[in-house]
Amino acid sequence: MAHHFDHGHIKSRDPRKTAQWWADTFGAKLLPEFRSGATLFAPIEIDGVKINISSPSAAEAGQMGEGDAAIHYGLEHIGLATDDLDADLARLREQGLEIFEVRDTPTMRIAFVETPESVRVELIQRTG
Repeated sequence: MAHHFDHGHIKSRDPRKTAQWWADTFGAKLLPEFRSGATLFAPIEIDGVKINISSPSAAEAGQMGEGDAAIHYGLEHIGLATDDLDADLARLREQGLEIFEVRDTPTMRIAFVETPESVRVELIQRTG
């Protein structure tokens, strides 16, 4: 049985605002919005990878916990490659976002940041 990656999913209080943030911050392509019942989907695409950004469904609304960008089991972060980590970090700091760590390895520089919806993003700049 063959499988392929279809999408990731971010829940948001304001899917349109969150999708626009990803477009403005990381150059994500905004895809056509759609609804499933009362749930609004504002999908984006980054480098061919689709991420659905949606409001909670009516059944989920009262059960939603807060986001957590801390290190944890389960889906832990989204990794994005960059060609200018320092410029990205300066821009993200200007937005008031928390930068968890910046470190160098023999082949890359990496940093972790928390997005407005508490998604942990790893930025990777390959150096060798």
